Amino acid sequence: MNTNYKKITVMAVLILLTALIHPAFAQDQPDKGLMIAEKNLEGYTLKYSLLNPEERKELMKGMEGMKMHGMSDSPDVTHHLVVYVRGADGKPATGKIGFNITNPDGTPFKTLTMGMQGGYGADVLFKAKGIYKIRMKAVVAGKTIDDEISYEVK
Repeated sequence: MNTNYKKITVMAVLILLTALIHPAFAQDQPDKGLMIAEKNLEGYTLKYSLLNPEERKELMKGMEGMKMHGMSDSPDVTHHLVVYVRGADGKPATGKIGFNITNPDGTPFKTLTMGMQGGYGADVLFKAKGIYKIRMKAVVAGKTIDDEISYEVK
């Protein structure tokens, strides 16, 4: 077994154990943050929220120091962008989700998300004033869902 495979396996087990033990991962907790968009698409409800640094810190309590997709240790991070994906039954859907963000100056930013609290989130830098275009791509239950929203920083 190579070293990278061992590291990935250990990290996956740690995340799984944390999800089972840590209350912040509870799937039935209410959505958090400032809701910036809500849509029904292909049988799913999508709710997009932005968490400020304090809300993000609360969300990550007990996981400090862990390296995970969608999480950054950059001091420039301004928000944590989360999409909550619910099935027709209202329960959180699981899958693989990523964001492609176009900044107001046209530069792109791409990130995978980390699943927690029934949502999928990533740290983002929304420092510049203007409109950010957010493309979300999800693969849920073998179905691909593409969506796009905009968010304006004033």
